[in-house]
Amino acid sequence: PPEILTSEIWQRGGSLRLGSDLERTRRLGPERNIAMPGIDYLRQCGRRIEAISRPTVHKEDPTTMKLGLVTYNVARDWDIETIIKQLEAARFEAVELRSTHRHGVEPGLPQAEVERVRSRFQNSRVRLLSLGSACEFHSPDEAERRENVEQTARFVELAHDLGCWGVKVRPNGLPQGVAHDLTIRRIGEALQECGEHALRYGIEIWVEVHGRQTQQPEVMRQIMDACGHPSVGICWNSNPTDIRNGTIKPAFDLLKGFIRNVHIRDLPDYPHRELFRLLASIGYDRYTLAETAQSCEPERYLRFYRALWQELAGDAQA
Repeated sequence: PPEILTSEIWQRGGSLRLGSDLERTRRLGPERNIAMPGIDYLRQCGRRIEAISRPTVHKEDPTTMKLGLVTYNVARDWDIETIIKQLEAARFEAVELRSTHRHGVEPGLPQAEVERVRSRFQNSRVRLLSLGSACEFHSPDEAERRENVEQTARFVELAHDLGCWGVKVRPNGLPQGVAHDLTIRRIGEALQECGEHALRYGIEIWVEVHGRQTQQPEVMRQIMDACGHPSVGICWNSNPTDIRNGTIKPAFDLLKGFIRNVHIRDLPDYPHRELFRLLASIGYDRYTLAETAQSCEPERYLRFYRALWQELAGDAQA
């Protein structure tokens, strides 16, 4: 489709439809001090607009969901420059940097490099939204749980220095031979401590709905009830276990009050249209982050992904 840097105009049924991104940019243009061409001009020609500057502060549109990417796994082998270049080209708006990937953004990163990464994202069209840790708190070993809590604290501090919104953590199952309610209580207590540390830094903790038993919505609800900290919410993970009798609504209703971030999958593999409608029904205006398998044609894949995402999300928000 014809593309411009801040919006899209595409052909459908013989008529041109003006993308919602354009309307958003038109509204925000004056307050952001961005020089925008007239809407009539864009309708007439739909030509690419070059050299539109992006401010260093990412302001949120209060009305719509947005699309981003988790570097797991499409971008696992990309450095920071490649991530920004590819996501700008595909018009993805944010990224979650998963730990251990090539980007190298990890606790202990030298301060000069932290400042470089923060500045690079702030001067791009891609928001550095979150850090995706693999910290988990289900182990029966107290020392291991303590190590994960301390590592989460380091991720929180790095997220603060980078200008992120959240840090992703996870449970990864319920250990055999340990009472489930005890493990759930331990996870909740660890999350409380992480949430308290995050609160001091203005960061949120996003608990991914993850793990063989812990991805069950009822178990995740028990974990969140055991935590009860305002800085801790969930990352909806679009798991097959959400789907019961052809719908995700019961699972969604159980967890909707805790949703702070959303991971989405290959779009045909999950009832995303229903998910987006349910998210819209609760006024969700944050990000949906694609977390999908590697592709041999990642540039093309991301462009197709956004086109289908826009159709599904646009329908939900119509």
